[in-house]
Amino acid sequence: KFNTAIASLMALMNVIAEKGSINKAELSVFTMLLNPFAPHVTEEVWSEMKLGEGMVTEQIWPKYDESKCKDDVIEIVVQVNGKVRTRLTVAADIQKDDAIALAKAEDRIAAEINGKNVVKEIYVPGKLVNIVVKG
Repeated sequence: KFNTAIASLMALMNVIAEKGSINKAELSVFTMLLNPFAPHVTEEVWSEMKLGEGMVTEQIWPKYDESKCKDDVIEIVVQVNGKVRTRLTVAADIQKDDAIALAKAEDRIAAEINGKNVVKEIYVPGKLVNIVVKG
């Protein structure tokens, strides 16, 4: 579990580095999250940067806000007869009919199903579209 948490913090640091800046509130939260893994360094950063009163270990753990973790767009796989043919980037809340229509409109899929009898159309929300054809 430690490796997963550290990897997530490293990924967050990469995003911060790409952005090129971090504000004091963000640094405060990052320092709290890093504290269990690097207590001496984070206590020093907390003190030198004046991120809050007392010690990092005395702070209330940051609250998790699930609404900030939801993606607006997702990538779904499009299959024909169970074989992956392409991937589409679609709205996260796309409906079945819209997802299937987008899949069928994709050039590679349209060519694959052209002139064939569509037996079944399967949509697994947030995952895939599978079009079963015969002929």
